[in-house]
Amino acid sequence: MRTLIVVSSLLAIPLFAAVSRPMPAAPTAAAASVRAAEGELTLDPVHCMALFRIQHLEAGQFWGRFNAIAGTAAWPADDSAAPVIKATAEIKNIDTGSEKLDNNLKGPNFFNEKEFPSITFTSTGGTRVAERHWTLTGDLSLHGVTKPVTVDCVVTGVGKGPGGKKVGFECTLTILRSEFGMTWGIQKPPKAIGDEVRLVIGLEGDETKAE
Repeated sequence: MRTLIVVSSLLAIPLFAAVSRPMPAAPTAAAASVRAAEGELTLDPVHCMALFRIQHLEAGQFWGRFNAIAGTAAWPADDSAAPVIKATAEIKNIDTGSEKLDNNLKGPNFFNEKEFPSITFTSTGGTRVAERHWTLTGDLSLHGVTKPVTVDCVVTGVGKGPGGKKVGFECTLTILRSEFGMTWGIQKPPKAIGDEVRLVIGLEGDETKAE
């Protein structure tokens, strides 16, 4: 699949203005790994979701989502290294607002939940775009196929909840589902559903407490 992003995110990508203060130099891979580990986060499934958009019958752009994204993230508070993200969406948590359509998407023509029950993304590196804005590289596993993708990732904010520090991310990307073996509706039946899928992924992580 070609990539665009989102984590993208799933759709509108927030733009961040350039900051006046100089950006810190990009750390070495080893330093980035050490610093990222200092900001370890556990994703909060209640406040994490992945939106997807695809064209239907060459007409409207249809939206759906995966609820309860789970996994981990890491990001140093000084923004000296790219976010490190590992996230999983369970096919059972698909939500289009229609139970009939949800069951169809879980079936063999689409995600085939029985054989491939989850989708995972694991980041492998990152390049700075601006303050708190990174281009991530990583591996996306979908429908039994794993491919490298590029994701636009913005740190949307740092806050505090009842359990401590919280950090938010928005990731966006675009993929071709045919590259992951999901071809129903592209040629048979012809042009029923588009090939290009836009993803917008909203993540919120809680600071991991030492045991």
